[in-house]
Amino acid sequence: MNSLKEQLEKKRKEVQALKEKKEGGAGGSGSSSSSLQPAQKKYKTRGEIEREEREKKEDEKRKKEQEILEKRKKEQEEEQRIEKEKQDKEKEKQNDQDFILPKSLIIKRLRLRGHPITYFGETDQDRAERLRLLEENEPVEYHQGENDFAKLLKEIDDDGDDVHDEDGKKKKKDTDYLDQDNEDDLKVEAKKSKDGNIYYFLWRLLKDWQQHLDERPDEEKKSRQGKHAMAIFYQATAHIRPLFGHLKDKTLPQELLDHIYEISEFCKQREYVKANDSYLQMAIGNAAWSLGVTMVGIHARSAREKINSNQIAHVMNDETKRKYIQAVKRLITFCQKKYPNNPSKCVG
Repeated sequence: MNSLKEQLEKKRKEVQALKEKKEGGAGGSGSSSSSLQPAQKKYKTRGEIEREEREKKEDEKRKKEQEILEKRKKEQEEEQRIEKEKQDKEKEKQNDQDFILPKSLIIKRLRLRGHPITYFGETDQDRAERLRLLEENEPVEYHQGENDFAKLLKEIDDDGDDVHDEDGKKKKKDTDYLDQDNEDDLKVEAKKSKDGNIYYFLWRLLKDWQQHLDERPDEEKKSRQGKHAMAIFYQATAHIRPLFGHLKDKTLPQELLDHIYEISEFCKQREYVKANDSYLQMAIGNAAWSLGVTMVGIHARSAREKINSNQIAHVMNDETKRKYIQAVKRLITFCQKKYPNNPSKCVG
């Protein structure tokens, strides 16, 4: 009995010793690992959470402010671009304001197209611009347009030299602007630029033409041929007026300016064949299709953007341009008659 109790006590002590040994080893390893690595927190404090939320809100606010600044910058650039385009259009309209078609002709063309003559609050300039856009986007042939030259000739027959325009005013007012220029001032301006040189040369030719017509005998003035010559002069004087406006404002395209300057210089030298060649180069150029065809073929070509201005038929681009180019040709013809040269240097 005593031996049994001793064995149980011995076993109990061994188990106790083993248990203490295990607990001692676990405690030592835990202390060493905690000394090497900081203990990770399982939860965040309220201060840490509030700080993170504050930083997040500041980042979002900073991003929004940056986006607003970029948006405002883009809007300002867009406004500046639109304002610049608007100013350029207004400037272009101002330059072309004196060279629009007569009101009656604009109304007639709008009627032929079946469009309203006038919108509410629309000015004459707005109506002319509307017609211009229509003619660019939807070109048509005006088959029913009246013969202005025949009408002018009829008025000369009815009223003699006192030709009237559509508003009932005397047609002679078309030539009054020639008397408003001072010849001495034009001579000074002619030495400063090509524009002034061309202006004075054409103005001088018109004055000589007018003087030549006024000096004719009465029988010749009243003849059919004499009235026809007077009608040509009135028409040429009216048609060339937009060209004078461009020369005064120095807004004539460079290629046209160079061609007309060449023509004037050749006429001064009485080289009328060369002047006529320059006129043809200006009017129809080297265009393979000179009668207004702008795009031959339906496919885009790689070299189409390389077309030069001398390959464009300027005479067909614009009605106003066509008229004053024709008036320049009539002045070349008059200059040849007024100041003749050898037949080899004249155009038959």
